[in-house]
Amino acid sequence: MRFALNTLNFILYSNVFISVCATGLVWETYLLNQMPISLRMGGIVFFATLFVYNIDSLLPYKFNQDVPLTPRTEWIQSNRLVLMSVALASALCTFTLYWTSLFDLNFWFLLHLVVVAGLYSVPVIPDRENYIPLRDIPLLKVFLIAYVWSAITVQLPLMEAGQDLFSTNSLVLFARRFLFIFALTLVFDIRDVQKDALTGTVTFPVKFGIEQTKRLALLSLFLFALLLPAGLSVPERLALGLSGVGAALVVWYAHETRSPYYFLILADGMMLVQFLLVWLVL
Repeated sequence: MRFALNTLNFILYSNVFISVCATGLVWETYLLNQMPISLRMGGIVFFATLFVYNIDSLLPYKFNQDVPLTPRTEWIQSNRLVLMSVALASALCTFTLYWTSLFDLNFWFLLHLVVVAGLYSVPVIPDRENYIPLRDIPLLKVFLIAYVWSAITVQLPLMEAGQDLFSTNSLVLFARRFLFIFALTLVFDIRDVQKDALTGTVTFPVKFGIEQTKRLALLSLFLFALLLPAGLSVPERLALGLSGVGAALVVWYAHETRSPYYFLILADGMMLVQFLLVWLVL
């Protein structure tokens, strides 16, 4: 039992699971556009996500906050060397897969994603007498996360396949993915409401309350459902619709005192569920 729990904690806290979810959404984009799945692009996104999330979790900024330690924070502090090794290995894998690939991705597009991800938790933005990271700009965090995830899991696969990023279908897919990720990101703001209030980070739950935040997340999922294009088959509509219903249930039952596993498995897992449902019907 303890071995199983330690394994689960490693998969979740070392960000392996969230990286698998990112890969799933990338492959879902190929499936929805009737394109062959690129294993290499999936690998690039998996290892890049693994690198970014582990580096972010190791930043000193995270441990200098005057807030109670969570089980995840305690695990990270006890396994810093492991996470550093995972981050280094994932960075090497990312560069190897990219530089040996046969496809070409726009350098400036990649650069702007790297800049946003790099500044997300690094305090470089002037704020009176101090500096803050992008995530601490009032209400900005959820929009940044939803945008970066949508750009990586929608636009990178389309770019690799030589598709028009600004076609109607591409823009609708991007908007749908943004709305879905936006709703799930609000769930994590609900989880962190007490910590964010203590650190002075202005998020939707801190400013407007948890119930209003849930309504916003459900509205986002409703718009996600409305944006399903007419060209989708009935099984595809059912798959995406069921993933939206599942995400709505996660939103509805979320509260700040739930187990960390609720958020790390169920909330993040809705992305993987959506991919699996689409994969099963195509």
